[in-house]
Amino acid sequence: MIRATTATRAVLALALGASAALFVARPAQADLPGADPQLTRAPYLTDVTTTSVQVSWATTTQSRGVVRYGPLGDCASQTATSTALGSPITVGTQRQYSNTVALTGLSASSGYCYRVYTGGAGPVDLLGTLATPSFTTLDPADSAAPFTFAVLGDTGETTNSGVNDGSVNVHQSQVHALVGAAGARFVMQTGDITHPGTSQTQYGDLFQTGPDVSSWFGPSYWAQPGMTLPLFATVGNHSMTSTFTSVWKEPATTAASGGVFDLVSYPSYLGSSPISYPTTYYAFTTGGVRFYVLDTAWGNSNTGSATGGSCGSHCKIYQLDALAHWQPGSAEYQWLAADLAAHPTGPKFAFFHFPLHSDSASEPSDSFLSGVENLLVQSGVDLVFNGHSHIYQRNTAGPGGLVSYVTGGGGADVSSVGTSGCAATDAYALGWSYSRNRGSACGAAPVPTDDAQVYHFLKVLVDGTSVTVTPTNSLGQTFDVRTYTVTG
Repeated sequence: MIRATTATRAVLALALGASAALFVARPAQADLPGADPQLTRAPYLTDVTTTSVQVSWATTTQSRGVVRYGPLGDCASQTATSTALGSPITVGTQRQYSNTVALTGLSASSGYCYRVYTGGAGPVDLLGTLATPSFTTLDPADSAAPFTFAVLGDTGETTNSGVNDGSVNVHQSQVHALVGAAGARFVMQTGDITHPGTSQTQYGDLFQTGPDVSSWFGPSYWAQPGMTLPLFATVGNHSMTSTFTSVWKEPATTAASGGVFDLVSYPSYLGSSPISYPTTYYAFTTGGVRFYVLDTAWGNSNTGSATGGSCGSHCKIYQLDALAHWQPGSAEYQWLAADLAAHPTGPKFAFFHFPLHSDSASEPSDSFLSGVENLLVQSGVDLVFNGHSHIYQRNTAGPGGLVSYVTGGGGADVSSVGTSGCAATDAYALGWSYSRNRGSACGAAPVPTDDAQVYHFLKVLVDGTSVTVTPTNSLGQTFDVRTYTVTG
């Protein structure tokens, strides 16, 4: 439980004329120079634990994927080979093959390096002349060593400053590069990894470009940071196809916590169509902190006769999500309550898509999650990180000390805050209107003068009972830095 909240230091001004050195965007490129031409999707990491990690990539040819890996300084001492041939996928106009290999038997808190190869006779090093990537496994649950992670939400859009012509989304490119350079051990994503939907084409590859093509795995985006930073995925309302669960694999973490990461069949609610949606909720503990990744999502077009209650049409999907996931007898609610009860002490953080508190008019607060919020408060959860609203917002601690953030500025078009008023609990919020070409703010935040100041990620440092959250915009400027004391 958070006992105190204080600003840690004077932060950089948001004005473009601030004295801080601004981050310079990487140049656009149509591929990943140095990689073998057979590599279409650079290797990326998921499901990291103290003893394992998943490595995935895609190629133009089908074979059994091979990873040569080892501790730092001995990167080829071990070999892991996939149990099956690469799985066919269609990306844009091309047939490609997706490979995933689990590296197991690793040691906790340890650095490893790896390279990916084609299988069979004459294996090809798919990284070519690229440097050998490395990663670090999670710390044990009882470790007291400081560690850093990043939080990123609402990403994967080719629109750049309101224009979707298929060129590079400079703001997202800058945010991804900054995440890669932040010194984080891993990344927590708060949902809607790609916009406007979830398809293999939207995720894309190293070569194909165009509107809504390669908005995540393009060479200017996650291709490079993803090789070294494991990502824990959260489902969002733009992620409601089987593509999500096929791209983001979390089998070890899900199994260890008794969670779910699969397509689940739902009945009709309020006249909605019976449907199967990707459903993902799981938990893990590292460095003394319990991390909860929850499913608060529903498809935009499957709302039946839902009204959204007093919130109106924007909240229809909130209403359906609550009926599917957050009734006392729902599987996810029961799982969460049981896991919280099994971990009564120690700091706890929760990550989910729909926001508890948001001053965005188009993606407002989700009042249908009030029961979940009460459960989190009663169970001693310290911090909540949400997405969905394409803004930055920090909310003051409510009863029980629960502080929540909205971090939806990772790459999708950002939106305004406070057009319908700013809530008293809104301590600091930033937004931008493309139709009005101006910024907006709530709480103590200055009004941004450029949309680049609204695109952002969060860097979180855990050092014992001290937790520092450092928001960083796409210019590389930090703002609204806060340190909390958590006691569990």
